[in-house]
Amino acid sequence: MTTVSKILENLEKNDGLELTKLQKSLKLTRKHDRDNLDIAIKALIKLRILKYLDDEKLIINNDLDFIKGNVRCSSKGYCFVSREDQGEDIYIREANLNNAWHGDSVIVLITKQALKRRAPEGSIQCVLQRYNNKLLAKVESDKSNGDLKAFPLDDRITSIIDVENDIKTIDYEDNKHVIYEVEITKYPIAQFNAQGSIVRKLPLNAGVDGDIEILLSKNNITKNIDSPKATPKKIQCKGREDLTSQPSLLFQSWECSNSPYLPAIYAKPNEGGFRVWIHSPTVSERMNMGGKLDQFLKVRAEAICLGNNWLDFLSNSLRSVSEFRVDEVCEAITLMIDVNNKAQVTSWKFSLSLIKPRKIITERHLKAINKRNPTSKSIPIALKGIKDNLDIIYTIIHSSKLINETNISSIKLDQQIPNLERLSELQKTFPSRDFHGWTKSYDSSDPQSILDIFIRLSNTILARHLFGYNLPYIYKQHDEIELSSINELTKSALTLDNNITVNLDGSLTSGELIKAIEQSPEKKIIQKLIKHLIPGIHLKLFKQINSLENEEIVQPESINKIEAPWCCPSLNYWNIFNQFIITTLLSDGKNKNSSRSKEIIDLGLKDSWEDVNWEIFTSKVKDCIDDHSTLKLVQHLNEKRKQSKLLRNNIISIAQGREAEKIIGKEVSAIITGVQSYGFFAEIEDLTAEGLVHVSTLGDDWYEYRSRQNLLIGRKNKKTYQLSQAIKVKVLKVDVLKNQIDLELVKDEEIDSTEDNQIISDNKKT
Repeated sequence: MTTVSKILENLEKNDGLELTKLQKSLKLTRKHDRDNLDIAIKALIKLRILKYLDDEKLIINNDLDFIKGNVRCSSKGYCFVSREDQGEDIYIREANLNNAWHGDSVIVLITKQALKRRAPEGSIQCVLQRYNNKLLAKVESDKSNGDLKAFPLDDRITSIIDVENDIKTIDYEDNKHVIYEVEITKYPIAQFNAQGSIVRKLPLNAGVDGDIEILLSKNNITKNIDSPKATPKKIQCKGREDLTSQPSLLFQSWECSNSPYLPAIYAKPNEGGFRVWIHSPTVSERMNMGGKLDQFLKVRAEAICLGNNWLDFLSNSLRSVSEFRVDEVCEAITLMIDVNNKAQVTSWKFSLSLIKPRKIITERHLKAINKRNPTSKSIPIALKGIKDNLDIIYTIIHSSKLINETNISSIKLDQQIPNLERLSELQKTFPSRDFHGWTKSYDSSDPQSILDIFIRLSNTILARHLFGYNLPYIYKQHDEIELSSINELTKSALTLDNNITVNLDGSLTSGELIKAIEQSPEKKIIQKLIKHLIPGIHLKLFKQINSLENEEIVQPESINKIEAPWCCPSLNYWNIFNQFIITTLLSDGKNKNSSRSKEIIDLGLKDSWEDVNWEIFTSKVKDCIDDHSTLKLVQHLNEKRKQSKLLRNNIISIAQGREAEKIIGKEVSAIITGVQSYGFFAEIEDLTAEGLVHVSTLGDDWYEYRSRQNLLIGRKNKKTYQLSQAIKVKVLKVDVLKNQIDLELVKDEEIDSTEDNQIISDNKKT
């Protein structure tokens, strides 16, 4: 199906086209499709998005300042468009939505400029591409005429959909226990509703697999996508650095057979510090950028964990040839790093290499190592198979701890995921991936936690290296926490634990606060408050066009903290993109001034760019890099990141909800984790799941909310409910689709009454 987005892309690439050539470019052969294109062209011309040049050639109209972006709606009805050029979000009033839905790619015209703290306002002129072609809905018959109507479960989409299926497809007796996946056949236009047809019925009680199917549909993620029939390129071994004699190791925590594969690592002591090699599986060298395989990976964008299973990111053929296997020669991209005894990087070198991993180190091995006395001569049974590699492992663990203690670029917090079988893979460290803007605390018994330290260090080194060569790369942008929010959080922390030490001016940075609460009995609650404040991370593109733009995008003094992910190409596409840049530098970069020059520069060495005063790429290679380094790519990847993050949260929440369903009506222990004017949130201790005790259920008094103290207080009885307070609650209701758990407070009188009844009962028995 042709979209407005595809039409504009073709016109941008070719700088305008005649209508017949545009039809060929879009591969429209049927008369029906060509007629639809004619209608679309007339509409775009009327909207002044397109125009004819000399009555023949169609071009994009640049006379008006149109802006591309994606619609973002909230459940409360507020709508914004996040701009493709990463500028300030544009507020859209309901009357100016023009039937656009949440997630749609649109063109916006600014109608009112930003004033002081108010965002600019705009009107949606055209929908470029629809985000949802399927959605979850409740289906009911219209009482007036009997027609079927679908009501989307996503409360950010307020449209009603006319269902084309026969009314007999609905089982009204079972309708409370099912939802329907509806495919959109016609989107809303003017006063006409959207139209759709029921694709399948999804029961709400079909177990773990059924829950996953519901969540995939809810988050618009397709489970089975056919990979293209494209054979990965063969890599020439000639010229690669031979490191097959090095006993590199694979650190792996994930246990699922289709989990992503990870880099290999080797370390040894070196001049009072250590030298470490990170070997990344090379994927970018095996594919043509812009080819079918590349397009397939862009669409998928990221490997997705389903709790105890995975949705693969790479195609089967690509995974098969690039995955590291024990005692097999494998092609790799290698980074050698020299680190001194203060965990400072003194040197590095990138190279294309051949390696031969020796062993896989698992959680079982590390737990045995942590229990073992390092000076002991006896080897536990669990370590017999890796006894020849113990010195290497001890060096890796020691160096990872040293780097972790000195690394202040990321916020490290405890990960609170229930210990459930259906969430087993989610409990492990996800290397180099920050779902919420913070990193899981270092865990020496988790192989991937150790590996994560070196991967993040390698990411910062790549950013510095490509920055030195003025080459583009995708990096992670950490948004700053507002100072006022940190100050409010510090006050809340001091209320909970007055033993926390602050600076002379009474303030703390987020990092200082995290260190200050490390031994606090209220650490869990304060960390939860910190998590709510962290604004998150998004991907950005560094692309040096001129010095002014460069200064706006990346300040040289902050380059040491920037991560450009590249070590884990089996996890996501941005790793592959950065691999493409570094491998292009190493394989296609000119390493000497002229063919007659005897001085050769190793382009993978630290500071080597300072000795290069010539063009390192041909114009063809430069154009290839430039064509694939676009803001549109980064925006697409950010959308996919948000999608997978939301799915991850939903998987955890639905697992907690299913466990909460088992204890409906029962009294359980909980702790207050948040207080609002409408009630307070309490975390059920065994589930780490939060539920709401609504203020209307506290019928013994009128409760006032005091925001500064984070508490509710009764006007008459002066009873208070505040952060970290231990309480007893009953689970009243669980809505697994909306991730809501309703709780009721078990009051002291009820507890006393229960105890009295128990005493009377015991006396009768006696």
